[in-house]
Amino acid sequence: MVARVVCRLCLAVIGLVIPFLSSGCKVAFSTGPMGLDPVTLKPEEWNGVWTVPGTAGHAVARVVDAEKGILEVGFIQSNDQGLSLKTMKLYLRQAGDWMFLSTEAEDRPGKFIWWRVKRSQNTLVMWPPRWDKLAALVKAGRLPGKQESETVLVLDPLDKTHYELFASEREGVLVDWENPVVTVFAPSTQ
Repeated sequence: MVARVVCRLCLAVIGLVIPFLSSGCKVAFSTGPMGLDPVTLKPEEWNGVWTVPGTAGHAVARVVDAEKGILEVGFIQSNDQGLSLKTMKLYLRQAGDWMFLSTEAEDRPGKFIWWRVKRSQNTLVMWPPRWDKLAALVKAGRLPGKQESETVLVLDPLDKTHYELFASEREGVLVDWENPVVTVFAPSTQ
């Protein structure tokens, strides 16, 4: 049920609406923001409008806690009841050379949806987790967590060695390099 709800909802990524392709998609949550240390944010690099080229998706972002790596994003959500303003908090954290973006799932308090991200000038490239690879590592005891259903996986807090496993790709590629989402930033004029 939860996976279906998450998949049917449009996930906000830097406030951009990214619909999942099917109601049977698999979701890998974490029990907190992914990464070991907050990324220090500079408002001039994050405050402004983010868009996904070729789509109507866009959002306004602002730094709410630079030292803790927390952004707030706002965007207009459309559904059968009409339009509504949606806001959410995004957490940018790093582990080694990898940076992660996480947001708490609206319908699952304490569970975070996450992406591996890389910032380059005015773009942010985001890669979703590879559920099948993560589920195999959880089942083998190589990563802490549990598979709650056929479509829901929850990672428990990871330590430095777990993040090294992610980056090394010794156990395969743990994020979906082939299907990135690219977002483009237009700085705020304020």
